[in-house]
Amino acid sequence: MSPAEFDRFARSYDEDLAKSLAVTGESREFYAQKRIDWTAQCVGHLGRPVRRILDYGCGDGANVPMLASRFDAEHVLGVDVSAESIAVARQTKAEPKMQFLCTSEWTPDGTVDLAFTNGVFHHIPPKERVACLEAIRRSLEPGGLFAFWENNPWNPGTQFVMSRCAFDEHAIKISPRHAKKLLSSAGFKILRTDSLFYFPRRLSFLRPAEALLRPLPLGGQYLVLCENAG
Repeated sequence: MSPAEFDRFARSYDEDLAKSLAVTGESREFYAQKRIDWTAQCVGHLGRPVRRILDYGCGDGANVPMLASRFDAEHVLGVDVSAESIAVARQTKAEPKMQFLCTSEWTPDGTVDLAFTNGVFHHIPPKERVACLEAIRRSLEPGGLFAFWENNPWNPGTQFVMSRCAFDEHAIKISPRHAKKLLSSAGFKILRTDSLFYFPRRLSFLRPAEALLRPLPLGGQYLVLCENAG
């Protein structure tokens, strides 16, 4: 998806995503907070301090305040290829510790403790993915962490939700196995992989069982947590 094409969805992103998620019974905010909370829990187990965060493919910036709050970060930088999305983020998320840049304005500087991305790489042409991952790695300090979240093509619910989403029309999905190969080829060391979001709200009584299912690559989304080994 070209920058100009994704610009078309910058002002309607919330509405478009809400329509596709309606079948799950949950909101965008529900899934966003769960992803960030699980990321924070995994990072906490490693005992790594997180002061500076990169949200790669931040879109309208909705994750940035959540990341800042959950990690009590000093600075969170959101970058995105869509100039329209960055304009929305700057208008609606104006706080001193938050910054938003187009990728064309951004230079990785090796100062980030934690990079975060969610559902971004299925929009990036396959031939460009490794270069984007390498840019993220260059943004990290040595030993810095990268939380790579993606939609799981092995989950039927995810396939259905994406089929209903206007901005996923041209998505090229990435399996957990392929994601780990991509990350390794870009110089990351894989630390763990977890699958989340097995059950919609109407089956929420089954959600306690998800703790047992996280090692299986079958949840609606998965996290590959890795580090800059350079």
